[in-house]
Amino acid sequence: MEESILENIVVAFSSGKDSVFLVKQLLKDPRYKIISLVTTCTNNGNVTSHHIDEQLVEKQAEAIGLPLYKIKMSDFTTENFEDGLISTMVYFNKHFGVTKIAYGDLFLEEVKTYKEKLLAKYGFELLLPLWGRNTETLARQLVEEGWKAAVISIDSTKLSSEFLGKNLTKEWLEALPPDVDPCGEYGEYHTFVYDGPIFQYPIPIEIDFQIINERDRWKFVGIKLKGEEGMS
Repeated sequence: MEESILENIVVAFSSGKDSVFLVKQLLKDPRYKIISLVTTCTNNGNVTSHHIDEQLVEKQAEAIGLPLYKIKMSDFTTENFEDGLISTMVYFNKHFGVTKIAYGDLFLEEVKTYKEKLLAKYGFELLLPLWGRNTETLARQLVEEGWKAAVISIDSTKLSSEFLGKNLTKEWLEALPPDVDPCGEYGEYHTFVYDGPIFQYPIPIEIDFQIINERDRWKFVGIKLKGEEGMS
């Protein structure tokens, strides 16, 4: 029987629950082979999406067993993001024949349209394997499957500080206000996943409640690898 040839793809990776769950889905998809995870970082070493140290995402990739490619930029702007994404796709296309990048978007139509148009302009495609999933069901599934995710940021206009720094649990989800999406798709909260079904081992992290950084309406709790200093 002739073995099927898998299509090489890359996966946008933020460190949070949706992107990690996305990787799990794609690893078992018979059509694709993940060549690399892709994350965006500032030159000073912070992941732009979740404002955590890039070393934490490096540890995630190592625990999952996949390469990590960093799109570096001075600061996160639309122009820097677009230039970085397209140059990254050109690189992976040249070396691995990649034409598709997967994101963990769930239902924001304007975000989907924006990424589709940007990629299509340069001959690339957007994959959204989680698109249209019921977010309440997905959030509950994440907990039931045993994923360990720390809530590292919240929108302070939507959630009180009591939600920050806690693990994503059934009780945490049940306590969410009714106007908050269960998966935080509107940016109500973000997570860092430190263990789960596709991890070869857990990532030892510490949450530092003495460090609370505020950017506009968002609050970020300190997070670091155990034994490391100065990581937020």
